[in-house]
Order: sequence, then structure tokens, then C-alpha cells
Amino acid sequence: MRKRDATTAVRAALLAARAPLSAGLVLLACGFSVPANAVITTVSDSGNTYALSLQVGSAAGTDTVQFNVTGNKVGLTPTPVAGTPAIDISVTPIRPATSASAARPVTLRVDSSVGLSCQSGPCGATIIPFSKISWSASNTSGAGAGDIQSGQFTGAANQQLASFNANATFCSFPLIIFCLGWTYQSNAISATRLTFSFANDTIYPAGTYQGAVYFTASME
Repeated sequence: MRKRDATTAVRAALLAARAPLSAGLVLLACGFSVPANAVITTVSDSGNTYALSLQVGSAAGTDTVQFNVTGNKVGLTPTPVAGTPAIDISVTPIRPATSASAARPVTLRVDSSVGLSCQSGPCGATIIPFSKISWSASNTSGAGAGDIQSGQFTGAANQQLASFNANATFCSFPLIIFCLGWTYQSNAISATRLTFSFANDTIYPAGTYQGAVYFTASME
């Protein structure tokens, strides 16, 4: 029987502010704010319990990534701006022991379809697309394991970041009604660290911008 989906989502906001300091000099500050508590969704099917945990950022409080653009980073020679601190993302699936190693795909997606819109200042109706934000991934188990890799927001509503088979405990040596050996597969995303960067390749009007992205993890 196909298990019902377990889906959990975490909302992340990104803020950007631009303020003129003097002629030809602009300060850009972007914050990546994450309501960081883990969200757990549990579903039951035929008496078996499945669970999925998604955590973005710290275990408590709100993390903010700050980008500062000053001097030559603005104007004639703009360069990408790294943000600090880095953000950790964890995805942990749980499913009961079974007699078979049936695949239970886990997928992590992000929705960055709504850009950062002007909140105040002379920026009017200007919108900064999330495709201007990229990340470098570390503490990752690699592409072969389905973990998050370095990349950037595409501005899509359903961008896939990672995909892997959920944890599994199954009988690897069955003998009639007995099991002579069990195999445990531990698959998860454990605090993969993303360090964000603002492209800074476009000069936007001064003002304060705000937007949000949504991370969603699902298990089939």
C-alpha cells in the first residue's frame, strides 16, 4: 500500500535595504530571516507511524543573514556580497521497521516565486527577484546521496533542492517466517550548511525591500 504523504514547511523571509550615504555611495543590507523551530508532521497508515522533520536555522529564535554593500561594491565596479551567518538545514524522515526495502522518496523544495518588493523609500514598485540570491553548500553528503548542492534560487514555485530515499530498517536475510539479519539504512540531511550571496549585478533604487521563501519537505 502506498503511504500517504507527510509534508512539512518552514517559511523564510529575506529583507533588503538600500540607503544613499553620499553621492555615488549606497549601502545595501539584506537579511535572511528564518522562523527556525523544527516542524514535524506525522501520518499513520495501517497502524504504522511515519514522521518527517524539517528544520531551517537554529533550534530557537530567528536567524538573520546580513549583506552589506559599500564602497566599490556599489556603482562602477559592483561585486557579489557574501552574507553571514550561514544557515543549517536538516530533513529527518522516520518510518517503522518493515520486511522489505521499498523506496520512500523524500524531497526538499523551495518556493521563491514572489520577489522582494519595495516596502519604503523611493523604490516605488521595484521588485528584486530571488534569483539574485545564491548559496554555497557545505557539510553535505554529496549529490550522489541526494543532499543539497550549491546553487541559487530560480524564482520558481517548486524548485527541488534535494531528493533521497527515507530511512529504512528491513529484513536482509529472510528464512520462511524468521529473519536472520536486519539491515538499517540511515538517510537524512543533517545540518547541511548554506552560505548565501547576493549577486549585486544590478543597481536598484534606494529603499527597503522584503520578501519570503518557503521550504517544504515531503515523504511519499
